[in-house]
Amino acid sequence: MAQRWLTALWKRVPQAPSGGRPRRRPKRQRIERYIDCNWVSPWGDEQTRISSISPTGCYIDSRFSVPPQGTHVREICLAVPEGPLSVHGTVLSATPGVGFAVRFADMDDDTNARLRQLVGVRA
Repeated sequence: MAQRWLTALWKRVPQAPSGGRPRRRPKRQRIERYIDCNWVSPWGDEQTRISSISPTGCYIDSRFSVPPQGTHVREICLAVPEGPLSVHGTVLSATPGVGFAVRFADMDDDTNARLRQLVGVRA
């Protein structure tokens, strides 16, 4: 009985509505690399690091102050080799004591190009 249950759980994949091939989420370009950053919290400047970044968002490791979901983070300054990069965005998900995910908003073309270059996305 347990073997049948585990096999059914293991083989479970999302199916297409027509019952055809399984649907797969498109992979977004994302890199897993630690990047030092500063961000402005309600209590002042916080010095932390980013553990994952893409052209559309990042994950900020912050053990002490984590803003709630939906909060607008007005300034995130990344310390990248080409020079500081400043972005802002909205908190998508937050885990107290761990960190939070941010979706970038309203980027100019230069900032977007620098992020895409950092991640390695081809235009």
